[in-house]
Amino acid sequence: MHPRALKTCLVIAFLPAPALAQFGDAPESPAVVAQAASEQVQPKVVAIPAGGFYVSWYDNRSGGYDPWVQRFDADGRGLWPGGGVQVIDTSFSSTEDYGLTIDAAGNAVVVTRADAGGLRIIAQAVSPEGALLWGASGVTVSSTASVNSPKAGRAGDGAAVAGWTEGNRAKVMRLNADGTKAWAAAATVTDGTATTILSDLQPGDGDSVIASVVRYTTFTGAKTLQVQKFSGAGAAQWASTNVRVFTTGSLQFGNFPSFIPDGAGGAVFAWYTSSPLQCSVQWVAANGSLKFGTNGAAVTTTTTNNRVDPAVAFDAANQRVWASWSQQVPNSSIFGVGVQAFDAGGARQLGDSGAMLAPMATVYQYAQNRACMLGGAPAFTFTKSTAFGADVIYAQALAADGTPLWAADTQVCGSSPVGRPVITPMSGAQPWAAVVWETGGTGSADLVAQRLNADGSLGPVAVPPVPGDLNGDSVVNGIDLGILLGAWGTSDAAADLNDDGVVNGADLGIQLGNWST
Repeated sequence: MHPRALKTCLVIAFLPAPALAQFGDAPESPAVVAQAASEQVQPKVVAIPAGGFYVSWYDNRSGGYDPWVQRFDADGRGLWPGGGVQVIDTSFSSTEDYGLTIDAAGNAVVVTRADAGGLRIIAQAVSPEGALLWGASGVTVSSTASVNSPKAGRAGDGAAVAGWTEGNRAKVMRLNADGTKAWAAAATVTDGTATTILSDLQPGDGDSVIASVVRYTTFTGAKTLQVQKFSGAGAAQWASTNVRVFTTGSLQFGNFPSFIPDGAGGAVFAWYTSSPLQCSVQWVAANGSLKFGTNGAAVTTTTTNNRVDPAVAFDAANQRVWASWSQQVPNSSIFGVGVQAFDAGGARQLGDSGAMLAPMATVYQYAQNRACMLGGAPAFTFTKSTAFGADVIYAQALAADGTPLWAADTQVCGSSPVGRPVITPMSGAQPWAAVVWETGGTGSADLVAQRLNADGSLGPVAVPPVPGDLNGDSVVNGIDLGILLGAWGTSDAAADLNDDGVVNGADLGIQLGNWST
């Protein structure tokens, strides 16, 4: 055997066997994210800057609902054995909301409520290798048992932030890298005697974090949306009365809208009011001013149709806000999905009525709208149901004038029960987004996912070979150098990178020029 061939065999022998890619290129072949006894539900997703993503969920395989996390690569392969890592034992027999984020070190951070000798808000960090970093039971961040609405967020500098509602006040706590509390006391979002219920947490500028709350007075009273920014030291940065995202009208009871950061210290919101059922959008600037004015901008000028379940995306390059929503002719089975764009001043860009992602038609329902930026364009997913449990997720990207970029809507999944879909844009040279959802019936639900590419295709994209990558793992490192040196002076075609008939310093220069960082 040639010495270079022997060295290659030895190198390959000590490499882990590559797993098969899970993402398929058809709606019927999604990747399995979580599958075990009973049900796996409530997925949350965060992108990993180095590539791939974390997914968390509530898992009932052991007879109680506990948060789990798994790390996936860009091909949809789960990287931790055992189907993931159980983060915390909550001692709960039913699901609750919880939060997932990623910190500056690339760890997944989960914030949940658990019965730890009394109800408490618990945080846990999981390393990229799947290790629990903050002890077997995580760290307690709340101080009393009267706690609800756990959320996980991150500050602008990447620090993990936990949030919750304690009594009748929303609380926020910045966490150090070791899980200890960064502030002597949690920051509080207050508004006189009204109850403030934490709704969402997102990064601000610098080391700040932005927290939104639902202001609640009575069951029948108006429920409105407020927002506050806290510095890295826990000091409120906006008006002491908080920023009023909207003040006229009311959210439906139990509706807690999420929001997205604008990347410059501000935040973008979308919500719908309960009477009438109509959607609006607001952009809060980094200084707390309302860019879309008091009460925001309505997605249309008419209220003939009901409009609910809005999703929002922010185009930072063009300073545009995009929103989609479910639309219904009142008291009918005629549904559709609308879309609107706004400029930096809140002016509607797609006419007074917006455009239609899905035309009005007689159907069981359109619901579960989601949005993100994908390859520089706004991309939207929506679920079409032709009957109960017969659901299909569709996706489409739009040009600036609202026209579709893809020849036809992409069918993301085959017809089956679909619950709680999430769309999250990913890092990397190839723009794509992970779409994760529940599938299966109550009591037996599992989680699956699909890769949605910027051209509307599904599944992994072929990566061009990297010159100097001699073992085919898409990186150039010491393993490849060893293979090249083993072929030094020969005419081995695999290592002869410039095809001049000999492996020498010229080939070494090509390899070093493509060395992975």
